[in-house]
Amino acid sequence: MSLLTAKNISKRFGGLQALTALDVTVEEKSIHSVIGPNGAGKTTFFNCITGFYHPEEGEVIFNGEPIQGMQPDRVADRGIARTYQNIRLFANVTVLENVLVGMHRHLRTGWFGAVLRFRAPGARKRKHELRR
Repeated sequence: MSLLTAKNISKRFGGLQALTALDVTVEEKSIHSVIGPNGAGKTTFFNCITGFYHPEEGEVIFNGEPIQGMQPDRVADRGIARTYQNIRLFANVTVLENVLVGMHRHLRTGWFGAVLRFRAPGARKRKHELRR
């Protein structure tokens, strides 16, 4: 079984056809790359997989489960996330702190705890483990 399968993915922006019937299969424990010139649809494809865009046609299956149409946070909960080409995320913090910002999904504080600054059980230990 494939880890990720994108079948017949098509995405339009008004009159611009960004992706047309794209098929991609990614096997478990494999390395792939997506290459092409500017405007070829690479970022659009990744945005369709991660839930930032919803394709007009096609199906995206991850670990045997359809994920097209899901919100980006739900897709990330299943293990797919993306990064942006911005190399200066937060200029006033260390490299490690910039990396830890991306690990926030693993801290499990929740919105209530974040607002009231409560710590989830084991949060200090998890934060320490993430720093290693």
